Amino acid sequence: MSHVLLDNDGRPQATAAQSGKHASRDAAGSAAAAQRSADDMIVFRGVSKQYGSAVALHSTDFSIRKGEFLSLLGPSGSGKSTILNIIAGAVAPSEGTIVLDGKDVSTVPPRERGLGMVFQNYALLPHLNVFDNVAFPLRIRGVAKSEIQQRVRNALERVGLTGYEHRKPREMSGGQQQRVGIARCIVYSPSVILMDEPLGALDKKLRDQLQGEIKRLHRDLGTTLVYVTHDQEEALNLSDRVCLMNGGRIAQLGTPDELYFEPVNEFVADFVGESNLIEGVVQADGVVRVSANRVLKVRSTEGHALGAKVKVLVRPEKIDVVEAMNADDDNTCTGTISQVSFVGGMTRFELTLADGATLLVKGISACASERANVGQQQAVRWSARDAVVLRN
Repeated sequence: MSHVLLDNDGRPQATAAQSGKHASRDAAGSAAAAQRSADDMIVFRGVSKQYGSAVALHSTDFSIRKGEFLSLLGPSGSGKSTILNIIAGAVAPSEGTIVLDGKDVSTVPPRERGLGMVFQNYALLPHLNVFDNVAFPLRIRGVAKSEIQQRVRNALERVGLTGYEHRKPREMSGGQQQRVGIARCIVYSPSVILMDEPLGALDKKLRDQLQGEIKRLHRDLGTTLVYVTHDQEEALNLSDRVCLMNGGRIAQLGTPDELYFEPVNEFVADFVGESNLIEGVVQADGVVRVSANRVLKVRSTEGHALGAKVKVLVRPEKIDVVEAMNADDDNTCTGTISQVSFVGGMTRFELTLADGATLLVKGISACASERANVGQQQAVRWSARDAVVLRN
């Protein structure tokens, strides 16, 4: 007969073995939490911002890891710039705590946070030449003249502006001026670099070029970089993780792959990339009925009850053009091409189905004589693994 010891409240006491297991589990949990804390450069704990009755940022908890490239993405007024300004200290939070490299900086002035900032409008001093613009933050920090010379040369070399030291900002192109702004930021090796839509004023070709240079700089410097943009392609291209904002809240925080292929809701699916969102009802495991005569095979319906209304995401580039429908194939349909858009390497066309639904299809461009034409009947097909039921 086994004996169970009771504590003072009449509850069974843990055995020595159980106590040891609990202690080991608690120690492991504490170690994991400590490791997460040690790996975090920026932490928001219940941070919010209000302007009178208007809420710019609802209570927010998230962290940015050391050495990470995180993009804050979202439409105008979504809260991304509010987060950046709170990190910089330009805006004080209404509530909550901001931790920077393990220290509470919620009330620390901007100049004492040791952050670097790159602006969209360059913010260069027009009366100073390139060398003096880049040297400016070192001089106000009292760095020795000989060290300033070396550090400015290194910064200019990193951004490809060696030989431009004596030019004034007005003698340079927009892209060159932005490089000066980046050099001025990295010259004093800040632990965190904040970039507020730095490429927004540049043309597409130059933006693409500077994106590559910013990625290289981040890789070489290994610093934490927080980047604000409203350009989804820019965010997906540059980032380790993307924080998509909507209405002052985080809609989804994850890797570019997660946001693109595993969006948590309709807003994320629609904002990040082009999408087909098909309404339907869960009919069986992995099957969604979209009309009386049509069902879709999907990757999974886990978490959705039978009969639940759902939306299925199919990316346009995952839809294949086929010569004819095969009755044995899943997810096939035929429609009439209602619009064709040639955009260089890619061609997009809209397919209107018999029930009035429209599908957007995108593929590699062919020459004009081989491209689809408006009014043409076309069959298409996609795989069940590329049909994602949105979680909510």
